Amino acid sequence: MHCKLDLYSLNLQRGKQMRRISTILLSSALLAGCGTIQPGERGIKVELGVVKKEILAPGLFGLNPLTETVRVYSIQQSTIGGRAEPLTADQQPISIEYKVLYKVPESQILNLFQNYRGDVYDTLVNPQVQEAFRQIISQYKADAVTKNVNGIKNQVLSLVRDNLKNLVDVVDVPVTHISLPQILQDAIAQKQVMEQQSLQKQYELDAAKKQADITVANAQAQAESIRLQTQALEKSPALIDLKKAEKWDGHLPTTVVSGSNGANLFQLK
Repeated sequence: MHCKLDLYSLNLQRGKQMRRISTILLSSALLAGCGTIQPGERGIKVELGVVKKEILAPGLFGLNPLTETVRVYSIQQSTIGGRAEPLTADQQPISIEYKVLYKVPESQILNLFQNYRGDVYDTLVNPQVQEAFRQIISQYKADAVTKNVNGIKNQVLSLVRDNLKNLVDVVDVPVTHISLPQILQDAIAQKQVMEQQSLQKQYELDAAKKQADITVANAQAQAESIRLQTQALEKSPALIDLKKAEKWDGHLPTTVVSGSNGANLFQLK
């Protein structure tokens, strides 16, 4: 009797263990057949090599792990730094550090998946940025590159957008640093010193010319004043007496010299 009970209990325990194992296996299978698309992402499902046209939106999706795979794309804006080393118009090598702000349009996900392999930035965006910097920098001499950073950035951005043809939305390509060879830096610094010296010399010459113009103008004004007074004296002898009266200090003269016309020309004490 006891043996039958022990056998029954053993079978009962084995049954519970089997059900537990079956539940675990079933749960694992179900979990293996599910996936999740996160916010800011979209998915492409491929079944036995055939691309499904429906874009997977954020949330849970079903998946047969034996026949289906899912490729996930981020549609959020990303920022990646890079470096380009183009040659200038005068064949000087320079190093440009930059950042690329870009995002994948949802409308282009299927096209990108079907026609372009690999990471979007590595295979599409960065090669176009590198080529754009090569073309644009080749139009500038080395000493002009640092003076036209913003203009160069805008030209690069425009060229990249034209070449990508809306496959990827490149928002901006800001230049963060430009490095020139040391010999070129020294030459630019020397040129700037010479330009400053030239500006200072020109300033001094301009100041001297202005001062000379002022001196000439004063002399001309004084000469004109004397000429006018002389003419006035010649036309009006009585004006001489007025001038003498304006300068008289109250003392009577001891000697008076008269002119041929009777006018007093000088008074001597």
